[in-house]
Amino acid sequence: MGGEMNNVMLVTLLSVRLAPGLPIVAAAGQPGVLGHEAEALQGQPLARLCPPTQPDGRESAAALAELFDGLQAGELRRAVWSLQGAEGRVHRQELHLSSLAEDPTLVTVCLLDLGALQLARLLDAGRNELLEMVATGRPLETVLARLTGLIEAQFDGLYCSVLLLDADGCHIRRGVGPRMPADYMQALDGVAIGPGVGSCGTAMHEDRTVIVEDIATDPLWAPYKDLALPHGLRACWSEPIHAAGQGVVGSFAMYYRQVRRPCAAELHALQTASHLAGIALDQARRDAERRRNAQWLEEQVRERTAALAAAQDELLASRKLAALGRLVAGIAHEMNTPLGNALLAANALQAQSAALQGQLADRQPLKRQMLTDWLDQAHSSTALIEQNVDRALRLINRFKQLTEGPGQVRRTRFGPRATVLQAWALVQTRLDVGRVQLVCHVPETLQLDGYPDVLQQVLEQLLENACLHGFPAGRLGQITVQAQRSADGRRLRMEVGDNGAGMPAADVARAFEPFFTTAFGQGGSGLGLFVAHSLVSGLLGGSIQIDSTPGRGTVVRLDLPLEERLALVAA
Repeated sequence: MGGEMNNVMLVTLLSVRLAPGLPIVAAAGQPGVLGHEAEALQGQPLARLCPPTQPDGRESAAALAELFDGLQAGELRRAVWSLQGAEGRVHRQELHLSSLAEDPTLVTVCLLDLGALQLARLLDAGRNELLEMVATGRPLETVLARLTGLIEAQFDGLYCSVLLLDADGCHIRRGVGPRMPADYMQALDGVAIGPGVGSCGTAMHEDRTVIVEDIATDPLWAPYKDLALPHGLRACWSEPIHAAGQGVVGSFAMYYRQVRRPCAAELHALQTASHLAGIALDQARRDAERRRNAQWLEEQVRERTAALAAAQDELLASRKLAALGRLVAGIAHEMNTPLGNALLAANALQAQSAALQGQLADRQPLKRQMLTDWLDQAHSSTALIEQNVDRALRLINRFKQLTEGPGQVRRTRFGPRATVLQAWALVQTRLDVGRVQLVCHVPETLQLDGYPDVLQQVLEQLLENACLHGFPAGRLGQITVQAQRSADGRRLRMEVGDNGAGMPAADVARAFEPFFTTAFGQGGSGLGLFVAHSLVSGLLGGSIQIDSTPGRGTVVRLDLPLEERLALVAA
């Protein structure tokens, strides 16, 4: 819009003869000179363009004679002057007088319209304000209301409105007009545009500037003058609004309560307002399109997310079923071995007892060796039954550990060092670990608030696993347990390490799988590390990992949160 400011005719040129009355020799202006036809001014006194008197009370003709008196060739004089346009309005002008050296009797008068210059400056400042409002995403109604207010402030008695063209390209939609009668604006909503539909409907339909000086008599307003005249509206000038790539999208109108035609400044303001309204409407359209695109994208993401979630649920369900199948198969396999051994031992004892009972029933003499054999069979069978039933019970207890929740365990304040020693004591009662030494580097002052029973179960599994797999056949070795807080005090780091046989990388990768063991038939069930992993990641809310090198031992690292699951108490 900055370039459009130059469209206002700020300068008018006159050639005046230094003679009585200061006759005008030539005039140049657009349109005309202050509304006068340039040709009609030739030979007329310069005072014809002035009101009878100047603001200081002096008679205009006498004041002009004094201003021109004694003007020398090459001299430049300036003065602020009041001139009167053809419509009767008084305009403040700055006069620049210069005498030509070729003809000292001929003076060039340059008229600079101060009012138009001031208007241009105000419109330029308003343009910057409105563009900033558009750029910062202010609501369209707010921007257009500010635009109408800006234009109305430049001219006395002016009322402005912005009407929008419906998306169908055929009907008027109510826009903004804060000073316009609300009933009038409402009555225009939904009116079909076309030739002869007032100023705005015609401007939008024919895409041209429409000037109506008198609403009461202009044929364009014949069907609609009864809407405007009751509100005192008499003149209406309308300019179509264009938006980039859309053509006509509305109209900007200027109303007066007097019959009149626009001056050059008013026409320029009308065109400027239409241009700014077009920028605001185009930005609003782009914002609406971005919102629609964002909403469409959000819906697509939501649909894809729902589809993905459904697929993931289905995959998870299938994996759960597969895992359940493997778990059930593993449980059946693990339970089948001890129960089968116990049943075999019971059957053998039952068969031996039946044979002994038969001899007694036949009153056959019992030999000492037969009774000794029965006692030996009874002793070995009951021992085997006891051993396998105990193994089955331990398997059941481990399965039970997998299903226990936080509500089934006790939360309390405890010292992890004591928990480590208790876990080791229980492992010693179950296994022959006389040649394995435990070294505990957990400080006695370290106190936790959490689930000691759960942590003890985890440590039991890790210690037992180290004894069974790290030191087979009573091999001499050492297990080291240490614990410390993280640097930020929010986590507990524990390590259970041994200097035993170690594990190959393939076994480390499968260590936490249920029923994976390298010690079948040697007391290993393949559930120890699986249970430990489940308890750590579930009830304790932490993580567990294994580092191992064949021949150099194994280290199991626990990383447990202190704030939610295990809260550290200052020592």
